[in-house]
Amino acid sequence: MNRQYNIRKLFIGGLLMVITFNVMAQDLISGDTIKITKQNIMLGRLFSTDKYSNTSASVTISGDKLNKTVNPNLMNTMAGQLPGLSIRQSNGIPGSDNAGWLIRGIGSYGFGRESESKLFVDGFEVNAEYLAYLTSAEIESVTVLKDAASLAVFGMRGSNGVIWIETKRGKVAKPTVTIQLRGSLQQAVNINKPLNSYDYGVLYNQAISNDNGAWTPGYTDGELNDYKNGTLPNVDWYDEVLKKNASYLDANISFNGGNRIARYNIVLDYFNQQGLLNTGDSKDVSNAKMDRFNLRTNFDFNMFDIFEAKIDLGGRIENSKQPNYDINALMNDLASYPSNIYNPYDNEEDEHFSGTTLYPNNPLGSIKGLGWRSSRLRILQGNFALKEKLDFLTEGLYMQQAFSFYSRTISTYNKTKNYARYMNGETTTTDETTSMVAGGYGSGGMNDWKQAVITLGYSHEFDKHAINSAVNFHLSDYKGDGRFGYKYHYLNYNGRINYVYDNKYAAEFGASYFGSDSYAPGNRWGFYPAVSLGWTISNEDFLKSNNVVNFLKFRASAGKTGGADSGESLSTFASNGRFLYQQYYYYTGGFNTGNNTPYKWNSGLVPMFMANKDAFAEKSMKYNVGFDLNIFKKLDFTVDMFLDKRSDILTINQTNMSYYGKNYYQSNIGKMTNKGFEANVSYTDKLDKVDYTIFGIASYAKNKIDYYGEVPTAYSYNARTGRSYGSIMGLVSDGFYQLNDFNADGSLKDGVAISSYGNTQPGDLKYKDLNNDGYIDDTDITKIGDPDYPQLTYSFGGQVRFNGFDFNIMFRGGYKSSVNLMDYKNQFVAFMDNNNAYKVAKGAWAYFPEQGIDTRANATYPRLTTVNNTNNYVNSSFWVKNNDFLRIQYVELGYNFSHKLIKTNGIKNLRLFFNATNPMTWSKVLKEYDMDPESYYGYPALKTFTVGFSLTL
Repeated sequence: MNRQYNIRKLFIGGLLMVITFNVMAQDLISGDTIKITKQNIMLGRLFSTDKYSNTSASVTISGDKLNKTVNPNLMNTMAGQLPGLSIRQSNGIPGSDNAGWLIRGIGSYGFGRESESKLFVDGFEVNAEYLAYLTSAEIESVTVLKDAASLAVFGMRGSNGVIWIETKRGKVAKPTVTIQLRGSLQQAVNINKPLNSYDYGVLYNQAISNDNGAWTPGYTDGELNDYKNGTLPNVDWYDEVLKKNASYLDANISFNGGNRIARYNIVLDYFNQQGLLNTGDSKDVSNAKMDRFNLRTNFDFNMFDIFEAKIDLGGRIENSKQPNYDINALMNDLASYPSNIYNPYDNEEDEHFSGTTLYPNNPLGSIKGLGWRSSRLRILQGNFALKEKLDFLTEGLYMQQAFSFYSRTISTYNKTKNYARYMNGETTTTDETTSMVAGGYGSGGMNDWKQAVITLGYSHEFDKHAINSAVNFHLSDYKGDGRFGYKYHYLNYNGRINYVYDNKYAAEFGASYFGSDSYAPGNRWGFYPAVSLGWTISNEDFLKSNNVVNFLKFRASAGKTGGADSGESLSTFASNGRFLYQQYYYYTGGFNTGNNTPYKWNSGLVPMFMANKDAFAEKSMKYNVGFDLNIFKKLDFTVDMFLDKRSDILTINQTNMSYYGKNYYQSNIGKMTNKGFEANVSYTDKLDKVDYTIFGIASYAKNKIDYYGEVPTAYSYNARTGRSYGSIMGLVSDGFYQLNDFNADGSLKDGVAISSYGNTQPGDLKYKDLNNDGYIDDTDITKIGDPDYPQLTYSFGGQVRFNGFDFNIMFRGGYKSSVNLMDYKNQFVAFMDNNNAYKVAKGAWAYFPEQGIDTRANATYPRLTTVNNTNNYVNSSFWVKNNDFLRIQYVELGYNFSHKLIKTNGIKNLRLFFNATNPMTWSKVLKEYDMDPESYYGYPALKTFTVGFSLTL
């Protein structure tokens, strides 16, 4: 095939041939009934496999189980429930609580690719925004595809794994109506609050005295007492701005039913979430909040015993509103503004907001005095499908065609005003409070995504043989109206063939020939094959008749996948690998010439990055071995071990000499290895009238950078190469400088290493001189902490059912991760830039004997200062903390009313339940520093308490 074939033209031509249909695995038809066979357990592209034919490392969970975790974001409900999938929610802002996720840890480094697992819903790729706010009521199942056997068919979209989702479909049954209502209260998991005014003043006196070399307090004893008794300002800004509770409502109604000819599943969901902002009720202000309507209609039709058609439509209307002040900036102000700067209002009538030149953004004024902003998101997505059964040609032959469209628009509207800032009755930075002014409507962007698929498949069983195969043609066209009118396309020819003999021996081959317009003509295509084997040893004669091992299967796979771009604008092309073969320039910029000072500055166009016509998608060689075991028909155990070898990672080659002129040059030179295991165990049994299940999940992944393209380091321990990606690098702490480290003139004694990061005093942090040259500098930097994503994630829990009652609980945890407190300096660097101080600073090194202050022996924090102190706040092991944690992900108590109580009212099922999500967390950083181990800073992570019911008619 001509590698320079224009994918866009091919898409248009192919689209003309496509008749709409769905690529998902089809329902199995038997006589007048349609059912999903119990053995169809592994879902994936082109077709599903049963437990005998499956050769891949995949895991599936039902939407009903996800429904037990109450969270507006679907991704967050998956946390801890699927081996190999790690989820982290960054904050709880309504409408902005998107999660980060990893499949089998971080497999690649740089440019954000480490979290770019691809997402497919009903056979078509979707983006994270679309997936995040699907409701669990819409979901039939979620499958995580992890190894080459399941991912090779995705080509350049498969290197980081795939989350494959199927929505619910209609069943051949009498019509049913299911209603679910959940009402919740949400609270902050924890808030790291700064010191009160008295404690702030006490520590400030130490800081200013350290700076002056003698006790020179900034606050008198009288002022400190006034802070204590409330005469002077002592404001808890978090209490002023945040409420204790916020409400959450989710209601949905589902319709399901049909016959052999036509079936339907319809879901309508309404969701409302209020934020924690204490705005009060007024047309001029708004809490952070979100209203959302979801609608999904899935229809299936059988025609003339030959054709099967599907028409799926999904839509979302989402309206978000918040104060006209960025919430992240607001949370930064809450963390930074000291308690003693002023009261929220400057007068007793609470009419005039306080404000000064140094602290102009009164946090209460920011949410009540600036108006509000809103956004309106509209999404419409549709799949249209047709399948022709070609048994008249040969039994088991079929053809499928499908088309999908995705349309997204977002508009904005705001009403703004401003407030006068007062201090002691006089205005300061702003003299006048203005009236509300309508800002008008604005466009937040429009996106269109069209995909088309043609599939030819063959499935047949004869004697002891079973074969399932399909070839697939997938076109994707994505367009946006961003600043640069971005668009991108890909084309994927792929196929799988699976063979099983006597339900014992299985073999599968899959491959993709994938092309992307991100790369230079002639360099756009890649081939990605995989092979896998399975042996169901429990079906061998020597195990077949035993009563202990009911099922035992070994699996192995090996193959190649690719990792391509995801940039959606020119500003990210350079950082995500799109169009690197073209040369782009900054339209404003310049460069220096000359080899000595003063340099000469030359204004004009400068290269954004150096073009590389050979740039291409990174490669991933994946290997997996595993086994599935069931014993006594009660215990299920699955283990997988994997190895992922990455090569050709697009990397900035930092080894280029400085006289090269521009070192921002990406090339396929990076290498990385990622390996680990997953284990999943569950035990189900019954004691008298009590049914119970217990389970445990563990996922371990550790990576190593094999080549990073970094500047050669002076010592091997300085290098990132050979370490895990995301390892924290810095100096090794060695206690504090003490009085006896200094001469009378303030200079360091002989034999004490001199810091190159600034002048030092007693009480400053001291570091190890790793190369013994007498200086502390960058040559002493080494690994001081693990990445912030846990290497080991795990969960465990169970379910108990008795006499209509059911109790469910799941714990989730992470092991072997670190947090660098210097990434959150506002909370840990006392008095930085006239900002706050936190309780951690109460352990500061201090020695003022005349005031009775001597903490030298037990200090847990460096000496305080009001000026910049680089030495104390560079990255060092002093600030790196263990971030292991364990939390209750959810706990639920429910009651199902017996049929005797409800059958006379035409009710098929009625269940009441109480649910708590994220109610308790155990963590060292939470206990000692009031930081949530997964959401370190900003708008707090939330715990949710819910009551609700589910009713089926």
